Amino acid sequence: MTKMASMPAAAEGDGAGDHLRLTLANRRDALDETRTRVIHWLQRHAPTPKLVFNVELILEETLMNVIWHAHADQAEHLIRLAVQLDTDDIVMRFEDDGVPFDPLLAAPPVAPSSIDDAVPGGLGLLLVRKCARAVTYQRVDGNNCLTVRVARH
Repeated sequence: MTKMASMPAAAEGDGAGDHLRLTLANRRDALDETRTRVIHWLQRHAPTPKLVFNVELILEETLMNVIWHAHADQAEHLIRLAVQLDTDDIVMRFEDDGVPFDPLLAAPPVAPSSIDDAVPGGLGLLLVRKCARAVTYQRVDGNNCLTVRVARH
């Protein structure tokens, strides 16, 4: 992927229809703008509070995993996000050129034996799976392609 200008997230098209496409840099500051754009687009489609919660959680967990873990270098990389409305679901597709990572093969987190053994983090993939109707992964042309379907109702 190529380098991106200083803007954290760039939209392709106006997002007025049944889909929204965004390209963002793998930087933490791109997350808030991306979330705002997706939620603004989603509001046009009469979402339930549960749908908004699920979409926000999946965006946060998935994008932060890519930003923190996908690249060994410190260079700026791009993440492509496509969000589409279909009859029953909101479909979110995340693409990045990071190291191959199939989250469906990741072992579930081990519950700590006590509060003293608990450490923050490590539950993102589990939360995404719980909030989604379906999650699929493919490696296509050197890119991780994660598709998450979230029930609209």
